[in-house]
Amino acid sequence: MAIVLELLSRKNIPLKHYKFEQDYVCVGRDFNNDLRLDDPYICPSHMLVAIDPESGKLIVNDCQSTNGIKVNNKFVRQATLNSHDVIKIGRTRLRIIDTKVPLVEAIPLSELEENLNWLNQSFLAVFLSFVCLSFLLLSKYLGSVQEFNLIKALPSELGQLAAFCIWPLCFAILAKVVKKESHVVSQFNLTFLVILLANALLLIQKIAIFNIHPGSWFTWLELTIFALVVGGFIWLSLFIAFHQTTRRRNIITGSMTFIILAPIYALGFLNSDEFNTRPSYNPVLLPPAYNMTSSVTTDKFIEDVNDLFTQVDKLKAK
Repeated sequence: MAIVLELLSRKNIPLKHYKFEQDYVCVGRDFNNDLRLDDPYICPSHMLVAIDPESGKLIVNDCQSTNGIKVNNKFVRQATLNSHDVIKIGRTRLRIIDTKVPLVEAIPLSELEENLNWLNQSFLAVFLSFVCLSFLLLSKYLGSVQEFNLIKALPSELGQLAAFCIWPLCFAILAKVVKKESHVVSQFNLTFLVILLANALLLIQKIAIFNIHPGSWFTWLELTIFALVVGGFIWLSLFIAFHQTTRRRNIITGSMTFIILAPIYALGFLNSDEFNTRPSYNPVLLPPAYNMTSSVTTDKFIEDVNDLFTQVDKLKAK
């Protein structure tokens, strides 16, 4: 039976592993040890890790060291070790690896991961941030009914862009917590692309409302597209941040999408009563820039208005 020790960082990230084809391993700062560790808080002969000839388990013994031994954050003089126990001596952390325990099957490598490598480019993140800021300012300009002031509008849009940046930072931190690469640049680029997509869809929505006056089916179409964008964004964020099976990623994506969208949909349906003693109005004025159809004459407009009053009278008669 081999003794395998894994050297860890302070955040328990594996740095290096040592395999010894013998029944005991002397660990310390002295060059005569089987495993020499260059740590001033470790004694020349600090501890002994050996295989118990009767039970076959690993035993750790403190060799009267100055700073002692911690196994899973508990001081011990002698202890029986199990697989993945963490030993701390001085400021060095070692993990016990049981070579008899079979490893899980490898996760199939997706071609999508290779195709998304272009997202990991810093200059692209800088470029997309400027494009997003420009798009947000343009949207505010088109929706403004007062004189547009760039200096006054810039702080609010910068704050909105900074709020969007919380999402990639959260995923980058979570990736670090589980000891994976943060891929923070890729997360930022993905977020900026989704912001641009969302703003482009909002622009299309306003143009459609201004020109074709869609019915109730348009609301369901909006909700479906919104759900697809949110779900796709979460799925790709998980794909970039973590190594996990597709099934697990789909479950997490579905759960997070439901948690985000359920309150929005519920509030929308609860506020859809035909009569409300305190009705809310949408004061947004769509500028002529959204108009893609030809204008109507005054006579045609008056005729259409009269038709509306006629329809109202018919409904009242019923």
